[in-house]
Formats: sequence, structure tokens, C-alpha cells
Amino acid sequence: MKIAVAGTGYVGLSLAVLLSQHNEVHALDIVAEKVEKINNYQSPIQDDEIERFLAEGKAGERELDLHATVEVEEAYAGADYAVIATPTNYDSDKNFFDTSSVEAAIAAVRSVNPDAWIVIKSTIPVGYTAGLRERLGDSKIFFSPEFLRESKALYDNLHPSRIVVGAPKEDAEAVAAP
Repeated sequence: MKIAVAGTGYVGLSLAVLLSQHNEVHALDIVAEKVEKINNYQSPIQDDEIERFLAEGKAGERELDLHATVEVEEAYAGADYAVIATPTNYDSDKNFFDTSSVEAAIAAVRSVNPDAWIVIKSTIPVGYTAGLRERLGDSKIFFSPEFLRESKALYDNLHPSRIVVGAPKEDAEAVAAP
């Protein structure tokens, strides 16, 4: 299975590394230096588990099918799933999440791949996904909350305190999705 991950911060990179053990993963980022580090098995963020997994991958002790890129087409073409893990800065004065990076990532996925399931892992307001699905007419967009700590993201993915998964009951395709 091919999985694309948009964003290589704590959420995106931890998921990319984790999923690349059993899937082809293409991590997309807009920062070329981060992409280069990842492709050289170096973590651009401080996380002991991510650093260990990448070092083991480089040494041939752990199989990781992970490739980072700045190219949208390369990341999303042929992907079964696209995970969106882009920043959504919160403005406490306006009580507002800036979801522009999420919407830009979704538009980029759809420009290349109209069939991929899109899983939003970014922090978003309540009701955002339902509104987005309706506005875009796209029933293949889902939200999966993340419960990760900085510097412990991969550890927290490996040992989750909770897992939340769901789909609208009336959406048979979503309920049956692998």
C-alpha cells in the first residue's frame, strides 16, 4: 500500500516512520533541508524513537520504505491514503484555527489523486471535517485525532493511550474501508 504524508513535524514524521515499516511511504514537506535529512536517515526533529528507527534503517537493521520529497506529484500519485499533518496555528485572540495549510494539502492531493482516502491528523475545530466534506462534495476525507507529545511522538504512536476511529454509519464505503 502507498501512503503519502503531508508534513514532517512530530505528527507527520512519526506516522511516516511508523507506517514505512510495512508500507511504501512518501513524506511531503515544503522545506528541502528537512527532506534531504529524512532521505539520509537523519531526523530533522528531536525524537529519540524516530532517531533510533532512522539509524536502524540506515544500518539495515530495520526495513523502512520511506522517501521524502518536495514534489506533490511524486508524493500523491498512486497513493491509497494521504495523511494531512500540516500546522494549524491557533489564534487565541480570535479563537480561530488557521486551517489554510490543511485545505491547501487536500487541494494538492485532489489535483493529483481524486481517489485517495484523506486522513486529517492536524488539529482542527469541532465540525470542520463534516463541513469540509459537504463543501467539497468529498466523502473520502476523515479526521483522526492525535494524542502525541513533542519529542515522544513515535513512542506515543507505538504505545497509544487511546485510539479513536469512526465513520458515518450511512457511508457504507467508509465503514468498510481497510
